[in-house]
Amino acid sequence: MRVAIYLRVSTLDQATKGNTNRDGFSIPAQREACRRKAKDLGANSIKEYADRGESARSAARPALQQLLSDLCDKKRFDYVIVHKIDRLARNLHDDVTIGLAIQKGGAQLASVTENIDETPSGRLLHGIMATIAEFYSRNLAAEALKGATEKAKQGGTPFQAPIGYVNVTERTNRREVHTVGLDTERAPLVRWAFEQYATGDYSEMRLCDALARRGLRSRLRARSKVEPISHSGLNKMLSNRYYLGYITYCGVEYKGNHQPLVTPAVFAAVQAVRTNHYICENKHRVRFHYLSRLLKCGKCGRHMCVTVSKERYWYFFCMNRRDTGCTQTYIPAKLVEDAMLKSISTLKLSAAQHKELASLISDELNAEKRYAENDLKQQQQRRNRLQIEQENLLQAYYDKVIQSELLKSEQRRIAKEIKQSESIIGDAEARLDVVNARGERALELASTLNVSKAYIKANDAIKRHFCLALFAEAYVDDQPTSYILGHSLPRDHHVSITDVKWHEPINIRHITEATLALSLK
Repeated sequence: MRVAIYLRVSTLDQATKGNTNRDGFSIPAQREACRRKAKDLGANSIKEYADRGESARSAARPALQQLLSDLCDKKRFDYVIVHKIDRLARNLHDDVTIGLAIQKGGAQLASVTENIDETPSGRLLHGIMATIAEFYSRNLAAEALKGATEKAKQGGTPFQAPIGYVNVTERTNRREVHTVGLDTERAPLVRWAFEQYATGDYSEMRLCDALARRGLRSRLRARSKVEPISHSGLNKMLSNRYYLGYITYCGVEYKGNHQPLVTPAVFAAVQAVRTNHYICENKHRVRFHYLSRLLKCGKCGRHMCVTVSKERYWYFFCMNRRDTGCTQTYIPAKLVEDAMLKSISTLKLSAAQHKELASLISDELNAEKRYAENDLKQQQQRRNRLQIEQENLLQAYYDKVIQSELLKSEQRRIAKEIKQSESIIGDAEARLDVVNARGERALELASTLNVSKAYIKANDAIKRHFCLALFAEAYVDDQPTSYILGHSLPRDHHVSITDVKWHEPINIRHITEATLALSLK
Protein backbone atom coordinates (compact mmCIF):
# COMPACT_ATOMS: atom_id res chain seq x y z
CA MET A 1 0.00 0.00 0.00
CA ARG A 2 1.51 3.32 -1.15
CA VAL A 3 0.28 6.47 0.60
CA ALA A 4 0.92 10.19 0.21
CA ILE A 5 0.10 12.49 3.10
CA TYR A 6 -0.48 16.19 2.54
CA LEU A 7 0.11 18.72 5.35
CA ARG A 8 -0.54 22.46 5.31
CA VAL A 9 -0.67 25.53 7.55
CA SER A 10 -1.90 28.92 6.35
CA THR A 11 0.69 31.25 7.88
CA LEU A 12 4.41 31.20 8.54
CA ASP A 13 3.71 32.06 12.18
CA GLN A 14 1.98 28.68 12.53
CA ALA A 15 4.84 26.98 10.74
CA THR A 16 7.53 28.46 12.99
CA LYS A 17 5.77 28.73 16.35
CA GLY A 18 7.66 26.97 19.12
CA ASN A 19 11.33 26.86 20.03
CA THR A 20 12.12 23.19 19.74
CA ASN A 21 10.54 22.23 16.42
CA ARG A 22 11.10 23.95 13.11
CA ASP A 23 7.57 23.04 11.99
CA GLY A 24 5.79 24.63 14.93
CA PHE A 25 2.91 22.66 16.44
CA SER A 26 0.29 22.19 13.71
CA ILE A 27 2.40 20.36 11.11
CA PRO A 28 3.66 17.67 13.56
CA ALA A 29 0.11 17.14 14.87
CA GLN A 30 -1.23 16.66 11.32
CA ARG A 31 1.69 14.39 10.47
CA GLU A 32 1.07 12.11 13.45
CA ALA A 33 -2.67 11.85 12.75
CA CYS A 34 -2.12 11.14 9.03
CA ARG A 35 0.47 8.46 9.76
CA ARG A 36 -1.93 6.73 12.15
CA LYS A 37 -4.56 6.77 9.40
CA ALA A 38 -2.03 5.37 6.90
CA LYS A 39 -1.13 2.59 9.34
CA ASP A 40 -4.82 1.72 9.71
CA LEU A 41 -5.06 1.45 5.92
CA GLY A 42 -2.08 -0.93 5.90
CA ALA A 43 0.44 1.41 4.27
CA ASN A 44 4.02 0.23 3.93
CA SER A 45 5.26 3.25 1.93
CA ILE A 46 4.52 6.82 2.98
CA LYS A 47 5.67 10.02 1.27
CA GLU A 48 5.04 13.43 2.81
CA TYR A 49 4.17 16.70 1.06
CA ALA A 50 3.98 19.82 3.25
CA ASP A 51 3.12 23.44 2.44
CA ARG A 52 4.25 25.74 5.25
CA GLY A 53 2.57 29.13 5.23
CA GLU A 54 0.41 28.64 2.12
CA SER A 55 -3.26 29.65 1.83
CA ALA A 56 -5.78 27.08 0.59
CA ARG A 57 -7.70 29.78 -1.31
CA SER A 58 -5.34 29.08 -4.19
CA ALA A 59 -4.11 25.77 -5.58
CA ALA A 60 -0.79 27.34 -6.59
CA ARG A 61 1.11 25.73 -3.71
CA PRO A 62 4.52 24.14 -4.34
CA ALA A 63 4.02 20.90 -2.39
CA LEU A 64 0.46 20.39 -3.66
CA GLN A 65 1.52 20.89 -7.27
CA GLN A 66 4.38 18.43 -6.76
CA LEU A 67 1.93 15.88 -5.33
CA LEU A 68 -0.45 16.25 -8.29
CA SER A 69 2.48 16.04 -10.70
CA ASP A 70 3.68 12.78 -9.09
CA LEU A 71 0.16 11.37 -9.25
CA CYS A 72 -0.30 12.16 -12.93
CA ASP A 73 3.17 11.15 -14.09
CA LYS A 74 3.88 8.04 -12.04
CA LYS A 75 0.55 6.94 -10.53
CA ARG A 76 2.43 5.55 -7.57
CA PHE A 77 -0.02 6.22 -4.73
CA ASP A 78 -3.09 4.31 -3.66
CA TYR A 79 -4.26 6.92 -1.13
CA VAL A 80 -3.83 10.63 -0.52
CA ILE A 81 -4.43 11.38 3.16
CA VAL A 82 -5.20 14.77 4.66
CA HIS A 83 -6.08 15.73 8.22
CA LYS A 84 -9.18 17.62 7.05
CA ILE A 85 -10.70 18.48 3.67
CA ASP A 86 -9.92 22.17 4.19
CA ARG A 87 -6.17 21.33 4.23
CA LEU A 88 -6.54 20.56 0.53
CA ALA A 89 -8.75 23.44 -0.66
CA ARG A 90 -11.02 26.19 0.58
CA ASN A 91 -13.04 26.77 -2.56
CA LEU A 92 -15.28 24.39 -4.51
CA HIS A 93 -13.58 24.87 -7.86
CA ASP A 94 -10.15 23.84 -6.55
CA ASP A 95 -11.69 21.00 -4.53
CA VAL A 96 -13.29 19.51 -7.66
CA THR A 97 -10.12 20.04 -9.75
CA ILE A 98 -7.87 18.41 -7.14
CA GLY A 99 -10.33 15.56 -6.60
CA LEU A 100 -10.41 14.78 -10.33
CA ALA A 101 -6.59 14.86 -10.49
CA ILE A 102 -6.40 12.38 -7.59
CA GLN A 103 -8.89 10.08 -9.30
CA LYS A 104 -7.03 10.34 -12.60
CA GLY A 105 -3.83 9.39 -10.78
CA GLY A 106 -5.48 6.16 -9.59
CA ALA A 107 -5.59 7.17 -5.93
CA GLN A 108 -8.36 7.70 -3.41
CA LEU A 109 -8.73 10.68 -1.09
CA ALA A 110 -8.94 9.94 2.65
CA SER A 111 -9.51 12.29 5.59
CA VAL A 112 -8.49 11.68 9.19
CA THR A 113 -11.40 13.55 10.77
CA GLU A 114 -14.12 13.13 8.10
CA ASN A 115 -15.65 9.85 6.90
CA ILE A 116 -15.38 10.39 3.15
CA ASP A 117 -15.18 7.64 0.55
CA GLU A 118 -16.53 6.79 -2.91
CA THR A 119 -20.00 5.83 -1.65
CA PRO A 120 -22.91 8.25 -2.32
CA SER A 121 -23.04 9.27 1.35
CA GLY A 122 -19.26 9.72 1.44
CA ARG A 123 -19.30 11.93 -1.64
CA LEU A 124 -22.22 13.92 -0.19
CA LEU A 125 -20.28 14.49 3.02
CA HIS A 126 -17.24 15.49 0.98
CA GLY A 127 -19.29 18.08 -0.91
CA ILE A 128 -20.81 19.45 2.30
CA MET A 129 -17.44 19.77 4.03
CA ALA A 130 -15.91 21.45 0.96
CA THR A 131 -18.81 23.96 0.91
CA ILE A 132 -18.37 24.64 4.62
CA ALA A 133 -14.62 25.19 4.10
CA GLU A 134 -15.31 27.74 1.34
CA PHE A 135 -17.93 29.51 3.48
CA TYR A 136 -15.53 29.66 6.43
CA SER A 137 -12.76 31.13 4.28
CA ARG A 138 -14.94 33.76 2.61
CA ASN A 139 -16.69 34.71 5.84
CA LEU A 140 -13.37 35.02 7.65
CA ALA A 141 -12.01 37.24 4.87
CA ALA A 142 -15.11 39.47 5.01
CA GLU A 143 -14.86 39.83 8.79
CA ALA A 144 -11.14 40.54 8.60
CA LEU A 145 -11.72 43.18 5.91
CA LYS A 146 -14.44 44.79 8.01
CA GLY A 147 -12.17 44.95 11.06
CA ALA A 148 -9.20 46.22 9.05
CA THR A 149 -11.31 48.94 7.41
CA GLU A 150 -12.55 50.11 10.80
CA LYS A 151 -8.97 50.18 12.08
CA ALA A 152 -7.93 52.33 9.11
CA LYS A 153 -10.85 54.72 9.76
CA GLN A 154 -9.59 55.18 13.31
CA GLY A 155 -6.06 55.95 12.07
CA GLY A 156 -4.50 52.54 12.64
CA THR A 157 -2.34 50.66 10.15
CA PRO A 158 -4.02 47.38 9.07
CA PHE A 159 -1.01 46.16 7.09
CA GLN A 160 2.75 45.81 7.31
CA ALA A 161 4.21 49.29 7.81
CA PRO A 162 6.50 50.46 4.97
CA ILE A 163 10.25 50.82 5.29
CA GLY A 164 11.17 53.47 7.83
CA TYR A 165 8.51 52.26 10.27
CA VAL A 166 8.12 49.14 12.44
CA ASN A 167 4.99 47.38 13.64
CA VAL A 168 4.95 47.40 17.44
CA THR A 169 2.90 45.25 19.80
CA GLU A 170 2.15 46.81 23.19
CA ARG A 171 0.39 45.27 26.16
CA THR A 172 -1.66 47.64 28.31
CA ASN A 173 -4.29 46.63 30.89
CA ARG A 174 -4.18 43.03 29.69
CA ARG A 175 -4.89 44.19 26.15
CA GLU A 176 -2.66 43.64 23.15
CA VAL A 177 -2.43 46.80 21.03
CA HIS A 178 -0.76 46.83 17.60
CA THR A 179 0.73 50.22 16.70
CA VAL A 180 3.38 51.65 14.39
CA GLY A 181 6.60 53.37 15.46
CA LEU A 182 9.64 54.85 13.73
CA ASP A 183 12.47 52.55 12.77
CA THR A 184 15.42 54.27 14.45
CA GLU A 185 17.86 52.76 11.95
CA ARG A 186 16.00 53.32 8.67
CA ALA A 187 13.73 56.34 9.31
CA PRO A 188 16.55 58.95 9.08
CA LEU A 189 17.70 57.46 5.76
CA VAL A 190 14.16 57.49 4.35
CA ARG A 191 13.74 61.13 5.39
CA TRP A 192 17.12 61.94 3.82
CA ALA A 193 16.02 60.26 0.56
CA PHE A 194 12.91 62.44 0.32
CA GLU A 195 14.80 65.65 1.08
CA GLN A 196 17.58 64.92 -1.42
CA TYR A 197 15.23 63.86 -4.23
CA ALA A 198 13.16 67.01 -3.66
CA THR A 199 16.16 69.14 -4.63
CA GLY A 200 16.16 67.62 -8.12
CA ASP A 201 19.84 66.74 -7.83
CA TYR A 202 19.27 62.97 -7.92
CA SER A 203 17.79 60.56 -10.40
CA GLU A 204 16.11 57.52 -8.86
CA MET A 205 18.98 55.25 -9.90
CA ARG A 206 21.58 57.55 -8.35
CA LEU A 207 19.49 57.87 -5.20
CA CYS A 208 19.25 54.06 -4.99
CA ASP A 209 23.03 53.83 -5.14
CA ALA A 210 23.43 56.57 -2.52
CA LEU A 211 20.99 54.84 -0.14
CA ALA A 212 22.72 51.49 -0.62
CA ARG A 213 26.05 53.15 0.13
CA ARG A 214 24.59 54.67 3.29
CA GLY A 215 23.36 51.27 4.42
CA LEU A 216 19.59 51.33 3.84
CA ARG A 217 18.46 47.71 3.79
CA SER A 218 15.06 46.04 3.73
CA ARG A 219 13.75 44.42 6.90
CA LEU A 220 14.29 40.71 7.50
CA ARG A 221 11.15 38.83 6.49
CA ALA A 222 10.29 35.17 6.24
CA ARG A 223 10.02 35.10 2.44
CA SER A 224 12.77 37.54 1.52
CA LYS A 225 16.33 38.31 2.47
CA VAL A 226 17.81 41.60 3.65
CA GLU A 227 18.98 43.60 0.63
CA PRO A 228 19.32 47.23 -0.58
CA ILE A 229 16.17 49.00 -1.70
CA SER A 230 15.41 48.40 -5.39
CA HIS A 231 14.58 50.99 -8.04
CA SER A 232 10.92 49.94 -8.06
CA GLY A 233 10.87 49.95 -4.25
CA LEU A 234 12.26 53.49 -4.18
CA ASN A 235 9.72 54.63 -6.77
CA LYS A 236 6.91 53.20 -4.63
CA MET A 237 8.36 54.78 -1.49
CA LEU A 238 8.61 58.26 -3.01
CA SER A 239 4.93 58.22 -4.00
CA ASN A 240 3.62 56.69 -0.75
CA ARG A 241 1.48 59.18 1.18
CA TYR A 242 1.93 57.04 4.29
CA TYR A 243 5.10 59.06 4.94
CA LEU A 244 2.91 62.18 5.03
CA GLY A 245 0.75 60.70 7.77
CA TYR A 246 -2.05 59.22 5.65
CA ILE A 247 -3.26 55.63 5.25
CA THR A 248 -4.71 54.32 2.00
CA TYR A 249 -6.79 51.18 2.41
CA CYS A 250 -9.12 49.65 -0.21
CA GLY A 251 -8.76 52.79 -2.33
CA VAL A 252 -9.83 55.17 0.48
CA GLU A 253 -7.46 57.54 2.27
CA TYR A 254 -7.64 58.13 6.03
CA LYS A 255 -5.66 60.32 8.44
CA GLY A 256 -3.23 58.06 10.30
CA ASN A 257 -2.13 58.07 13.91
CA HIS A 258 1.50 57.36 13.02
CA GLN A 259 4.21 60.05 13.00
CA PRO A 260 4.85 61.56 9.52
CA LEU A 261 8.40 61.27 8.23
CA VAL A 262 8.28 64.14 5.71
CA THR A 263 6.64 67.55 5.57
CA PRO A 264 3.93 68.41 3.00
CA ALA A 265 6.31 70.87 1.29
CA VAL A 266 9.03 68.24 0.80
CA PHE A 267 6.52 65.62 -0.39
CA ALA A 268 5.02 68.08 -2.89
CA ALA A 269 8.49 68.93 -4.20
CA VAL A 270 9.25 65.23 -4.63
CA GLN A 271 6.07 64.71 -6.65
CA ALA A 272 6.90 67.72 -8.83
CA VAL A 273 10.35 66.30 -9.59
CA ARG A 274 8.88 62.88 -10.36
CA THR A 275 6.25 64.40 -12.66
CA ASN A 276 8.71 66.50 -14.62
CA HIS A 277 11.43 63.83 -14.71
CA TYR A 278 13.79 66.74 -14.13
CA ILE A 279 17.33 66.36 -12.86
CA CYS A 280 19.28 69.46 -11.89
CA GLU A 281 22.63 70.58 -13.13
CA ASN A 282 24.56 68.01 -11.12
CA LYS A 283 23.66 65.42 -13.75
CA HIS A 284 26.75 64.34 -15.63
CA ARG A 285 26.52 65.19 -19.32
CA VAL A 286 29.06 64.80 -22.09
CA ARG A 287 28.18 68.23 -23.51
CA PHE A 288 26.70 70.65 -21.05
CA HIS A 289 26.74 74.43 -21.11
CA TYR A 290 25.64 76.57 -18.19
CA LEU A 291 23.11 78.36 -20.46
CA SER A 292 21.53 75.11 -21.71
CA ARG A 293 17.71 75.01 -21.62
CA LEU A 294 17.59 78.73 -20.84
CA LEU A 295 17.94 80.20 -24.36
CA LYS A 296 15.30 80.58 -27.06
CA CYS A 297 15.58 81.66 -30.65
CA GLY A 298 14.87 85.36 -31.16
CA LYS A 299 13.43 84.65 -34.63
CA CYS A 300 11.03 81.73 -34.06
CA GLY A 301 10.91 81.21 -30.28
CA ARG A 302 12.13 77.59 -30.37
CA HIS A 303 14.66 76.32 -27.80
CA MET A 304 18.32 76.60 -28.71
CA CYS A 305 20.66 73.67 -28.21
CA VAL A 306 24.41 73.48 -27.89
CA THR A 307 26.80 71.62 -30.17
CA VAL A 308 30.56 71.21 -30.29
CA SER A 309 32.67 71.34 -33.45
CA LYS A 310 36.09 69.70 -33.58
CA GLU A 311 35.81 68.97 -29.85
CA ARG A 312 36.56 72.60 -28.89
CA TYR A 313 34.29 75.09 -30.71
CA TRP A 314 30.93 75.54 -28.96
CA TYR A 315 27.88 76.86 -30.79
CA PHE A 316 24.20 77.45 -30.06
CA PHE A 317 21.68 76.65 -32.80
CA CYS A 318 17.91 76.80 -33.18
CA MET A 319 16.02 73.50 -33.09
CA ASN A 320 13.85 74.71 -36.01
CA ARG A 321 16.74 74.96 -38.49
CA ARG A 322 15.89 71.51 -39.82
CA ASP A 323 12.16 71.39 -39.07
CA THR A 324 10.89 74.70 -40.47
CA GLY A 325 14.04 76.23 -41.93
CA CYS A 326 14.58 78.93 -39.30
CA THR A 327 17.15 81.45 -40.55
CA GLN A 328 18.92 81.72 -37.20
CA THR A 329 22.57 80.81 -37.80
CA TYR A 330 24.95 78.88 -35.58
CA ILE A 331 26.06 81.35 -32.89
CA PRO A 332 29.43 80.93 -31.14
CA ALA A 333 28.85 80.29 -27.46
CA LYS A 334 31.38 82.93 -26.45
CA LEU A 335 29.30 85.66 -28.09
CA VAL A 336 26.14 84.47 -26.30
CA GLU A 337 28.00 84.43 -22.98
CA ASP A 338 29.17 88.02 -23.52
CA ALA A 339 25.66 89.15 -24.39
CA MET A 340 24.28 87.47 -21.27
CA LEU A 341 26.93 89.11 -19.08
CA LYS A 342 25.96 92.49 -20.53
CA SER A 343 22.32 91.89 -19.57
CA ILE A 344 23.13 90.62 -16.07
CA SER A 345 25.51 93.52 -15.33
CA THR A 346 22.55 95.88 -15.03
CA LEU A 347 21.05 94.00 -12.07
CA LYS A 348 21.60 94.79 -8.41
CA LEU A 349 20.20 93.20 -5.28
CA SER A 350 18.07 95.34 -3.01
CA ALA A 351 18.66 95.68 0.74
CA ALA A 352 15.67 93.38 1.41
CA GLN A 353 17.11 90.76 -0.94
CA HIS A 354 20.51 90.98 0.77
CA LYS A 355 18.79 90.41 4.12
CA GLU A 356 16.77 87.48 2.79
CA LEU A 357 19.89 86.01 1.22
CA ALA A 358 21.78 86.19 4.52
CA SER A 359 18.89 84.49 6.32
CA LEU A 360 18.69 81.68 3.74
CA ILE A 361 22.44 81.14 3.79
CA SER A 362 22.37 80.85 7.57
CA ASP A 363 19.52 78.30 7.34
CA GLU A 364 21.37 76.39 4.61
CA LEU A 365 24.57 76.24 6.64
CA ASN A 366 22.67 75.00 9.69
CA ALA A 367 20.89 72.37 7.60
CA GLU A 368 24.16 71.22 6.03
CA LYS A 369 25.71 70.98 9.46
CA ARG A 370 22.74 68.99 10.72
CA TYR A 371 22.92 66.62 7.73
CA ALA A 372 26.64 66.09 8.24
CA GLU A 373 26.21 65.42 11.97
CA ASN A 374 23.36 62.97 11.28
CA ASP A 375 25.45 61.16 8.66
CA LEU A 376 28.34 60.99 11.09
CA LYS A 377 26.19 59.57 13.88
CA GLN A 378 24.33 57.07 11.66
CA GLN A 379 27.44 55.74 9.99
CA GLN A 380 29.32 55.40 13.27
CA GLN A 381 26.40 53.36 14.64
CA ARG A 382 26.35 51.33 11.42
CA ARG A 383 30.08 50.64 11.66
CA ASN A 384 29.68 49.51 15.28
CA ARG A 385 26.82 47.16 14.30
CA LEU A 386 28.89 45.70 11.47
CA GLN A 387 31.85 45.11 13.75
CA ILE A 388 29.63 43.28 16.24
CA GLU A 389 28.14 41.28 13.38
CA GLN A 390 31.68 40.41 12.26
CA GLU A 391 32.55 39.12 15.74
CA ASN A 392 29.31 37.09 15.94
CA LEU A 393 30.02 35.60 12.54
CA LEU A 394 33.46 34.42 13.63
CA GLN A 395 32.03 32.95 16.82
CA ALA A 396 29.42 31.05 14.79
CA TYR A 397 32.19 29.64 12.61
CA TYR A 398 34.25 28.60 15.65
CA ASP A 399 31.14 26.90 17.05
CA LYS A 400 30.78 25.08 13.68
CA VAL A 401 27.33 26.57 13.10
CA ILE A 402 28.23 27.88 9.62
CA GLN A 403 30.50 26.61 6.88
CA SER A 404 33.66 28.32 5.65
CA GLU A 405 32.06 29.32 2.31
CA LEU A 406 29.33 31.29 4.07
CA LEU A 407 31.91 32.79 6.42
CA LYS A 408 33.98 34.09 3.49
CA SER A 409 31.02 35.57 1.60
CA GLU A 410 29.68 37.28 4.72
CA GLN A 411 33.13 38.59 5.63
CA ARG A 412 33.42 40.15 2.16
CA ARG A 413 30.00 41.76 2.51
CA ILE A 414 30.73 43.14 5.98
CA ALA A 415 34.15 44.43 4.94
CA LYS A 416 32.59 46.21 1.96
CA GLU A 417 29.92 47.83 4.14
CA ILE A 418 32.46 48.90 6.77
CA LYS A 419 34.52 50.52 4.02
CA GLN A 420 31.41 52.34 2.76
CA SER A 421 30.52 53.59 6.24
CA GLU A 422 34.08 54.82 6.86
CA SER A 423 34.02 56.65 3.52
CA ILE A 424 30.79 58.43 4.44
CA ILE A 425 32.19 59.23 7.89
CA GLY A 426 35.18 60.85 6.22
CA ASP A 427 32.91 62.83 3.87
CA ALA A 428 30.74 63.99 6.78
CA GLU A 429 33.75 65.15 8.79
CA ALA A 430 35.08 67.03 5.76
CA ARG A 431 31.66 68.69 5.23
CA LEU A 432 31.58 69.78 8.87
CA ASP A 433 35.03 71.32 8.50
CA VAL A 434 33.93 73.16 5.35
CA VAL A 435 30.71 74.46 6.95
CA ASN A 436 32.59 75.73 9.97
CA ALA A 437 35.27 77.31 7.82
CA ARG A 438 33.08 79.07 5.26
CA GLY A 439 30.18 80.16 7.47
CA GLU A 440 31.43 83.69 8.24
CA ARG A 441 32.72 84.16 4.69
CA ALA A 442 29.33 83.19 3.19
CA LEU A 443 27.39 85.57 5.44
CA GLU A 444 29.83 88.38 4.61
CA LEU A 445 29.34 87.76 0.88
CA ALA A 446 25.56 87.76 1.29
CA SER A 447 25.58 91.29 2.71
CA THR A 448 27.92 92.74 0.04
CA LEU A 449 27.20 90.57 -3.03
CA ASN A 450 27.58 92.33 -6.36
CA VAL A 451 25.95 90.05 -8.92
CA SER A 452 27.83 91.38 -11.92
CA LYS A 453 31.30 91.13 -10.36
CA ALA A 454 30.54 87.74 -8.81
CA TYR A 455 29.23 86.46 -12.16
CA ILE A 456 32.44 87.47 -13.93
CA LYS A 457 34.65 85.69 -11.39
CA ALA A 458 32.46 82.58 -11.10
CA ASN A 459 33.05 79.22 -12.73
CA ASP A 460 30.44 77.63 -15.01
CA ALA A 461 28.58 75.82 -12.20
CA ILE A 462 28.16 79.06 -10.19
CA LYS A 463 27.18 81.02 -13.31
CA ARG A 464 24.47 78.45 -13.89
CA HIS A 465 23.03 79.17 -10.44
CA PHE A 466 23.08 82.91 -11.12
CA CYS A 467 21.27 82.42 -14.45
CA LEU A 468 18.62 80.19 -12.88
CA ALA A 469 18.14 82.72 -10.10
CA LEU A 470 17.79 85.76 -12.33
CA PHE A 471 15.81 84.71 -15.42
CA ALA A 472 13.53 81.95 -16.66
CA GLU A 473 14.43 82.25 -20.35
CA ALA A 474 16.19 84.61 -22.73
CA TYR A 475 15.68 85.18 -26.46
CA VAL A 476 18.86 85.35 -28.52
CA ASP A 477 19.25 86.88 -31.96
CA ASP A 478 22.29 87.49 -34.11
CA GLN A 479 22.93 89.79 -37.07
CA PRO A 480 25.90 88.45 -39.03
CA THR A 481 27.76 91.15 -40.94
CA SER A 482 29.78 88.91 -43.27
CA TYR A 483 30.21 85.28 -44.24
CA ILE A 484 33.01 82.98 -45.25
CA LEU A 485 32.31 82.18 -48.88
CA GLY A 486 31.01 78.63 -49.34
CA HIS A 487 30.52 78.05 -45.63
CA SER A 488 27.37 78.18 -43.53
CA LEU A 489 29.15 79.55 -40.47
CA PRO A 490 29.30 83.37 -40.31
CA ARG A 491 32.57 85.19 -39.81
CA ASP A 492 31.27 88.07 -37.72
CA HIS A 493 28.20 88.45 -35.50
CA HIS A 494 26.36 91.06 -33.55
CA VAL A 495 24.60 88.98 -30.88
CA SER A 496 21.97 90.51 -28.63
CA ILE A 497 19.55 89.31 -25.95
CA THR A 498 16.33 90.65 -27.45
CA ASP A 499 14.05 89.74 -24.54
CA VAL A 500 14.54 88.31 -21.06
CA LYS A 501 11.87 86.89 -18.75
CA TRP A 502 13.32 87.80 -15.37
CA HIS A 503 12.34 85.97 -12.20
CA GLU A 504 10.18 88.20 -10.03
CA PRO A 505 11.06 87.84 -7.27
CA ILE A 506 14.58 86.60 -7.87
CA ASN A 507 15.05 82.91 -7.13
CA ILE A 508 16.95 83.31 -3.85
CA ARG A 509 17.60 79.56 -3.58
CA HIS A 510 19.96 79.60 -6.56
CA ILE A 511 21.59 82.85 -5.42
CA THR A 512 22.16 81.11 -2.10
CA GLU A 513 23.79 78.12 -3.84
CA ALA A 514 26.01 80.46 -5.85
CA THR A 515 27.02 82.49 -2.78
CA LEU A 516 27.84 79.36 -0.78
CA ALA A 517 29.96 78.09 -3.67
CA LEU A 518 31.75 81.45 -3.94
CA SER A 519 32.53 81.33 -0.22
CA LEU A 520 34.77 78.33 -0.88
CA LYS A 521 37.03 80.33 -3.19
